[in-house]
Amino acid sequence: MKNKWNVTIDGNQHEIIYTSGFIKGKRTVDGVGTIVQNTNWFMRLFDEAFEVDGKTLHLTAIGNKVDLAVDGIYMNSQKPYVPFKTVPSWINILSGALLLSGMATGGLIGLLIGVIFGILLITQSVSPKRDNPKPICIGLAAVALILQIMFLFLTFNLSR
Repeated sequence: MKNKWNVTIDGNQHEIIYTSGFIKGKRTVDGVGTIVQNTNWFMRLFDEAFEVDGKTLHLTAIGNKVDLAVDGIYMNSQKPYVPFKTVPSWINILSGALLLSGMATGGLIGLLIGVIFGILLITQSVSPKRDNPKPICIGLAAVALILQIMFLFLTFNLSR
């Protein structure tokens, strides 16, 4: 996937391109490429600041949503830029536990439930709208575990 923006700074036109890769992405500014590191184990998540002609720009991504903030405004969504919080380590552990419990309880469908809810946990934990993500994240993890256990019992009942 490739995202491209044309930005004018002090009358100079600059082309900024983000190309996603399997593990790492690449930011290209006026033909010069730089590797972009994810800050999460399970999904694309970064908020990278860089300078072009003395102006600080922010390239951000949550999952497949990639955007560039110039002068405090995102280029694609036209919303104000809000810095991402870092993902708490307990969210990474909880997301990994949901993946493992999904594999243990329900095979492929349980794993899919773990992946979906793990991504939801991560996105809710970095959301600038939440000061305290713990209640919603614990609730999402509980729902995921209940769904995984229900799927496990369903597969046992169908196999009889």
